[in-house]
Amino acid sequence: MSDAADSGASKDGEARKPPTEIIFNIRQKIARVPTHGWMKSLYGTGHKRTIKKVKAALKMEGNRLVDIPSSPTSQSEIIAGLVKVIGVILQKHGRQSLPGVSRSVVEMKLDPNSDTLSIAIQATGPSFEGASVGPSNVATVFIIKLDAETDDDKPYPEAHSETEELGIYASQILQSQPNRRFVRTLVITESRFRLIQFDREGAIFSPLLNYHEDFDTFIRAILSLGSTDEEEVGLDTNVQWEVVEGRKVSGTITTFDEKSKTFKTYPMTDIYPTFNRPEVYGRGTVCWDVKDPVTGKLLLIKDAWIYDSADLGRKEEHYYLAQAAGIAGVIQMVGYEDRKGEPFGEIRSFRPAENVTLRNRIFRRLVLEKYGKDIDEFQSQLELLCALHDAIEAHGKLYQYRNILHRDISCANILLGQPGAPLGSRGVLIDMDHAIEVQYQDSAGAEMGGAVGSPLFQAYFVLKGNGLYQYRPTHDYLDDLEAFFYILYVLMHHIARPQERQKVSFQEDWCHDDPEISATAKRALFKAPINMDAISEFWGQPCRDALVEFHKFVKEIILEKEEMVGDMDKEWDLEPMFALHSQVYDHYARVLDIFKKAIKELSPESASSPRPPLAPTTRTNKRDLCDDVREENKLDIKVKRTCLASMWEESIEV
Repeated sequence: MSDAADSGASKDGEARKPPTEIIFNIRQKIARVPTHGWMKSLYGTGHKRTIKKVKAALKMEGNRLVDIPSSPTSQSEIIAGLVKVIGVILQKHGRQSLPGVSRSVVEMKLDPNSDTLSIAIQATGPSFEGASVGPSNVATVFIIKLDAETDDDKPYPEAHSETEELGIYASQILQSQPNRRFVRTLVITESRFRLIQFDREGAIFSPLLNYHEDFDTFIRAILSLGSTDEEEVGLDTNVQWEVVEGRKVSGTITTFDEKSKTFKTYPMTDIYPTFNRPEVYGRGTVCWDVKDPVTGKLLLIKDAWIYDSADLGRKEEHYYLAQAAGIAGVIQMVGYEDRKGEPFGEIRSFRPAENVTLRNRIFRRLVLEKYGKDIDEFQSQLELLCALHDAIEAHGKLYQYRNILHRDISCANILLGQPGAPLGSRGVLIDMDHAIEVQYQDSAGAEMGGAVGSPLFQAYFVLKGNGLYQYRPTHDYLDDLEAFFYILYVLMHHIARPQERQKVSFQEDWCHDDPEISATAKRALFKAPINMDAISEFWGQPCRDALVEFHKFVKEIILEKEEMVGDMDKEWDLEPMFALHSQVYDHYARVLDIFKKAIKELSPESASSPRPPLAPTTRTNKRDLCDDVREENKLDIKVKRTCLASMWEESIEV
């Protein structure tokens, strides 16, 4: 359970203080549902027997619930009445629960630093844990307001503010309940209530509805939000835990393999995810360590909400992983699950269709082979160089033999091999979310649009004129090789020795939100020799020499491209770029030789059985260090990259 802190799981119901970045993230993706039709259709016409029982147990006068004060002066005056009403609704439901499954209404503080109370439905069952009430064991939460504090008048400032306020807690629920698909909450006053839903496409809110006049819809909403059916609450029941005395002690994940058309249940090796993205809006990537139930082999499951490929005009990650099968140094896929068209498998399946802007996301689950730690957790210079060598070699094979370009090279997307990994698998390329198939006719042209990947590792021409220049050269394999250089450069400057890191002067400019500033800073690196005084004495001469030679290679490529494309303000001749790309074998061989030489000098025996180079070709064609800057400026928490998801996916999604 050592990964609990990094996974975002909270213990004993303790709520985390969220970073302001999460609020900004939600603020950009809030939509209003224009009518009450969504709520009414969502909660249907069922539960007629329960509604009769509830109404018989609660007194109404003049079409108003007696237990709710009509003219309260504070939220606390409303809470006692609502706790009674909601408690009766849950009690009268009468649905038989499984052992260990319960729902109860409780008062709680959404903000531990405030005395203001709210209401929650506390839950026990296979997806919940914790003794004290908190984000790990609530089915939903409500905020209580006075009628005078909220309204639906344009431009709906109150509703947006309420959504942001509840969004803080929704993000904590999604972190603490990592099998959550969505979180539904209510804003309740002495007369009205509003439904707010949080999912991986942001948040939507309904108009206020008078629950004294439409008590049936209110009852159905409470029954749904506090349901003992975990799917109805918004949980993925294919992820399950055994809970003993309020604590998760073991868990399993059941997948449906698209290829074999069979179900398979994998035991978790850790009850907490190894990674869980903190934002509400986005892919919501969660990674789990599991093992094969038959062989006992360690595997990794990656869950994510991905934009529909039909909208993106490209193939899914599992396609590229299938194409990479058998290439050492590239992550290998065991199976995948695509829930397109299934209930709760797409965002649009639990969102209203009426006038709400939606880019549909689809849930996909990948089962992958398990590798070592992130590359920046290397323990020796030799381990780092071997990992980079094998990752670059794998990149070349993927590109030359399978026509696939990775396009998102960063520290976050290279793992160390497992201890004792053979040559070729000492470093492993992961995360094929942004990969593309490259054909001859695509290899030398120009492109428009945003850049892919982390700014810290993006190549100069990927950054230059990002989204502005019509004639920016296509992202090519040389850009990815340049990104490999930045990995070596950054790590040699950032890491004084294993487990000891230092700030670097160039980091802020390289990670700047303005890609032109980042591009200019990158270009300046090649106008002078590398300043070796900025590198720790930990780094020996072989590594220093490798860095100098790699720097020389990248500089030559940048200068050659500049000769071709100029200022990227007009059309340029493609033939010289085709000629440059025709040297692909020589380019990879030159870079790999740089690493081979350094590896041999660091450990002569490691090169006693050199691997054959890439065969000549006739083709002519998720935590990185930028986060450190953003954490210092914007965030209050540190997100550690320990899985396969790109931390910079939104560069093509927004």
